[in-house]
Amino acid sequence: MLGLVLLAWSALGVTAALAQRAPTDVEPATPDAATLEARRHFKTGTKLYRDGNYAGALAEFEEAYRLKPSAGSLQNVALSQKGLFRYGEAAATLELLSSRHGAELTDGERQAVETAIAELKGLVASIKLRIVPEGARVVLDGRVLSPGEWAAPLVLNVGEHTLSAEAPGYAAEKRVLRVAGGRREVPVVLELRCTAGFVDVTCNDPTAYIAIDGVPKARRAYRGAVEPDTDHLVQVYRDGVETFEQTFQVGVCKTLAIRAELEGLDLAPPSDATHPDAPLPAAPPQRAQRGFFGLLSLDLLGLSKQPLAPNVSNEGSGGRLAVVGLRAGYRLSTPIALALRLDAGALSVEGATETANGQKRDYALTSIHFGPDLKLMTTGDKLRFVTTLGAGIVHHRLSVSKEVPDDVRGVDPYVSLELGLGFNYRQFLGEIGLIAVIDGSAALQNGFSPPNADLTKDLGTTLPMFGLGLRGGFSQWRSGR
Repeated sequence: MLGLVLLAWSALGVTAALAQRAPTDVEPATPDAATLEARRHFKTGTKLYRDGNYAGALAEFEEAYRLKPSAGSLQNVALSQKGLFRYGEAAATLELLSSRHGAELTDGERQAVETAIAELKGLVASIKLRIVPEGARVVLDGRVLSPGEWAAPLVLNVGEHTLSAEAPGYAAEKRVLRVAGGRREVPVVLELRCTAGFVDVTCNDPTAYIAIDGVPKARRAYRGAVEPDTDHLVQVYRDGVETFEQTFQVGVCKTLAIRAELEGLDLAPPSDATHPDAPLPAAPPQRAQRGFFGLLSLDLLGLSKQPLAPNVSNEGSGGRLAVVGLRAGYRLSTPIALALRLDAGALSVEGATETANGQKRDYALTSIHFGPDLKLMTTGDKLRFVTTLGAGIVHHRLSVSKEVPDDVRGVDPYVSLELGLGFNYRQFLGEIGLIAVIDGSAALQNGFSPPNADLTKDLGTTLPMFGLGLRGGFSQWRSGR
């Protein structure tokens, strides 16, 4: 035998006869180069072990065993591991000694090894980790564990151990574990607190690239964390194909799935996709959200007061001002656009009764609005909130019954406010919202000749109107999809 010195472990496995003696030298062997080098490492390990440098001794004995496998070197590896309090590894090493070199041992030596293994296993325990999320980076006592390692029970020495985990989009967690010997598969759960939202992007072209907020991330598919409740931009791109763009928001701990469909792939040139490990090409500039637009409009407005004197009540038909119009403008930047409006509206009331004398009167009001609009928009690619501020001039024409031959005409200023929701799909643009329009009405006052001059004297200087509006048209700021 190659100078094997067996352990005479105490009941607690703390002292050993071999600990009183240095590990033994290898027996003489054919002095080839490998044997000579193994002897040198073995002797160096013996000296280091005697000096209490167990880490250095372990390295030397492991190298000696690699060069010239022997029971003596492997036994001394176990001794060095025990000196470093690595009881689980020492037990595993002795089990390796029994399996590989059991034939070289006497019955007594094998029994001593088995006893040593049993006592060493009494100084270890095992834990069963559950980490959330499963893709987290797990570190135990400074060593990164692979998913396969922490998915199975982990064998640990008695004492304290530091466990930490981190993952993109989650707050890092760190915990000190106190492990008592002999326990088996103690459950340890480490759930990371979610701090971000997540986006899951897939594409119909496996050669396309994916960028988030202008930063290239992956090919074909990407899942990652983003700042929650904030606008982000996803781009999917490749040469010869129009870039897919979409803005999005996602809440904390929520996952948004985006499917990018690149169009025209059958007509596109072959992709120049490089090796999978090659750097990703830079993302293209974001498509400019600006350009010309045009809208047809339809509004339905209710008047807050009658255009005639208050003692004329509307008991007949009508009472709503229907307005059609045209908007044409230019989007200067993502949040700002300017436009001109031209609207024409008409209100026709039949059978309005003058309460003082019961006389029936019909009247009609027409209006033409012309002026500039300022549109303020949020940054959504396909869906956005829109505020429209307008001001300009309005031409009114008011006619009352056949017995009042004169019409009242005049030009006054107006102001308007629209609060709505805008949306577009590719180049189609639409809006729907609430509308408030305040027309000046000074030109309508005292516009009738006597004896009908009193019909509009109580109208006041303004004619407020409120209602709903619908818009539809086109834009040059084509949406992502």
